[in-house]
Amino acid sequence: MSEEKRYALLIDSDNISSKYIDVIFDELSNIGLITVRRIYGDWTRNVNGWNRDVMLKYSIVPIQQYAYTTGKNATDSAMIIDAMDLLYTGNIEGFCLVSSDSDFTRLATRLRESGKIVIGMGENKTPEAFVNSCTSFKMLDSLYKEENVAADDIHINEADFYAIETDDEKSENVNISSITDIKLIQKAIYDIIDANSDKGKKTHLGEIGSRLQNRYPDFDVRNYGYSKLTTFVSEAFENFELTSNGHQNYVNIKDEIVSKEVIREQITRILKSCKKNECNIGQLNKVLKQNNVSFSIKKYGYSKWSSFLKSFGCFKVNGSNVTIL
Repeated sequence: MSEEKRYALLIDSDNISSKYIDVIFDELSNIGLITVRRIYGDWTRNVNGWNRDVMLKYSIVPIQQYAYTTGKNATDSAMIIDAMDLLYTGNIEGFCLVSSDSDFTRLATRLRESGKIVIGMGENKTPEAFVNSCTSFKMLDSLYKEENVAADDIHINEADFYAIETDDEKSENVNISSITDIKLIQKAIYDIIDANSDKGKKTHLGEIGSRLQNRYPDFDVRNYGYSKLTTFVSEAFENFELTSNGHQNYVNIKDEIVSKEVIREQITRILKSCKKNECNIGQLNKVLKQNNVSFSIKKYGYSKWSSFLKSFGCFKVNGSNVTIL
């Protein structure tokens, strides 16, 4: 059995609350060993609940960094310098950067360029640039809410339940806007299955998970209200189904084919909206997939766009363009 990867945990106390400490350690401990544990801040003042008890409990080393100038975040500089020192001298395979600050975007990129795994952790307000610069990114407020909602709601009466539910829905709406749109996730799954189909391959559920994680660093089914990838794929979307082959789970697109007549009408509308009633075939395919997520000419028995379009009898193909006859 291969050894677990070793991680350096670096926490920016200026914009991360200590309430997330359990979530941080739970998530990172599932990935590897936390060999370096440091937190940065100006300990002459109260910083987001990070106190002596919390640091001792989790053996986190506090790094003092005075705020020399009002409005300037000296903590960022100290954390970046330490990360680069660890990159060249530390015996570690990965970094966990805990912050919601976009100033760490370049650091995350540089660490990845050096072949290190970079796990980002922050709140849903974290800028997209920082999220995408990490190997994977965990939304702490979403995970914290999932972990604590059951305990918080144990002793409530029926009248209070509806008020709490409404508050949660409002919070959920805010959170969901900060993560990858579920429609993009759906399209990505279609693309993965479609590409495998071209090669005569089945699409394993595990492949869906790993490729979504590679494409969207913030992808985590818990952000969408699910605890398992199997439940997410089978229940969050109407057009996918899971099949089992022993211990292996595969994902298929449900065989729902839009009639050629409907497709003909859509193509006609698209072409009429274009200059000279002419459109590039690639652009036409893109628009049709936006209107019908699972659209593919292979479902109609064609492998070439020119043959598919000519079959309607009302379109003319000119090289890579199509027009109305």
